[in-house]
Amino acid sequence: MRPLLAVCVLFAVASLVAVPATLRLGWDEVVYVSQYGTHAPPAFMSAPRSRGVTLLVGPVASWLDSTVALRLFLTATAAVSLGLAFWVWSRLLPQPRVAALAAGLYASLWIAVFYANAAMPNHYMAMAAVAAVGCFLLAAAEPGRFGAYLGLVAALVVAALMRPADAFWLGLPLLGSTVVVPAFRRRRLAAALVTGLAVGGAPWVVEAETRYGGLVERIRQAGHVQGGTGLAFSLPKVVATLDGPILCRPCDSPLHWPAALWWVALAMLVPLGVRAARRGGVSSTAWLPVAVAGSMAVPYLFLIAYSAPRFLMPAYGLALVPAASGLAALLTATSGTWRRALTAVVAAGCAGHLAIQSGILLHVVAEQVRGRGDWARIAETLRSHGVRPPCVVTGHEAIPVAYYSRCRALEDRGYNRNVSTTRLRQVARSASVAVLVKDAGPPDWARGWQRVPVRGLSTSGWALYLPRRAAAAPN
Repeated sequence: MRPLLAVCVLFAVASLVAVPATLRLGWDEVVYVSQYGTHAPPAFMSAPRSRGVTLLVGPVASWLDSTVALRLFLTATAAVSLGLAFWVWSRLLPQPRVAALAAGLYASLWIAVFYANAAMPNHYMAMAAVAAVGCFLLAAAEPGRFGAYLGLVAALVVAALMRPADAFWLGLPLLGSTVVVPAFRRRRLAAALVTGLAVGGAPWVVEAETRYGGLVERIRQAGHVQGGTGLAFSLPKVVATLDGPILCRPCDSPLHWPAALWWVALAMLVPLGVRAARRGGVSSTAWLPVAVAGSMAVPYLFLIAYSAPRFLMPAYGLALVPAASGLAALLTATSGTWRRALTAVVAAGCAGHLAIQSGILLHVVAEQVRGRGDWARIAETLRSHGVRPPCVVTGHEAIPVAYYSRCRALEDRGYNRNVSTTRLRQVARSASVAVLVKDAGPPDWARGWQRVPVRGLSTSGWALYLPRRAAAAPN
């Protein structure tokens, strides 16, 4: 228990040191936080999004307009969820410390540290998946353990609240195993799986009926936002994001090969872990997390045509359980001089891994500080030209800029379309409206507006278009 607790503390400290609590909210964070926050009108929730993160941040965002307080709160919840998820595995694995090692391996990834204090669903989805598979195995091994069933239901509820589509790919192999694996053929296991997924997914389904024209229509809209559903081999895109950016759409950034080395180590350690589990008579503790990890990776490798490194966090969390077992088996397989030499090699590899991950993390954080600072500077320009609440921002990256301007974002095109062009024109005639463009001109209905360049940004090409009456009187 102490090694796992130490990992959780180090995870929280690393997150606060590397990702400052003062880091402004990112695009997706703005969407989730604004639903309960008092800083700006609620941002548009597109069809794929769910309410799990809004429920998570609600206790803070509904009371305090403080990014620092929110990030401190999320750091604590991220560390607690890490501990709870891998504590389950300390009850399953022959060597409980291997669970702490698995948690440490997960916490060593730059994406885990970066998203630890973020108002994003991916870390919690990952921890829910790790906990769900662990509780499933505990319940199968000890049918009378009520707590294991309760933990399984709770983990699946969290998963479905955070990302319903990911929860489907999490539940699919677990439900399948209750059919094809004799040791798992228990009605209570299947019932717990169905209950957890149904309870967690119910809000998304209800919202589909009340706001999106029905479940089928919401699924169709969600597919459109994802760029369409269909076969798409996205492994090269996934590899390209191992060292950032945090969103690869389109994917045109080259990969610096050291970032992929840990995948090589993972490919070596997972088979060793499966072999060690089979020899120890606990083979399901290795093959089941690998199977679920593979299932959860399917949509991001084969069904969408873009990528983000956070998408595979659940798969990583699960795969690192057998990987940790494989690493432990590797270090105990020899003795004497060979063990000392092997330990030295592993220690050097871990040091190199941490150096690479730290370098990527610091680079990504610096990029995000600059990019999110640009949104704040654009908002300052808007305020200096008299654009104040109640107001509307439309155009390129309108959602985060509107949030920082305390305005409402309206879009008549793109994946976040929430108003018709006709309605947007009507609003522009009666409200304070700003059009934001980058390397482009304004829409037809704003052709006669005043172009206001935005200076001091990290990238060029940005401009605001304001009605001449607003642009002529900066203050």
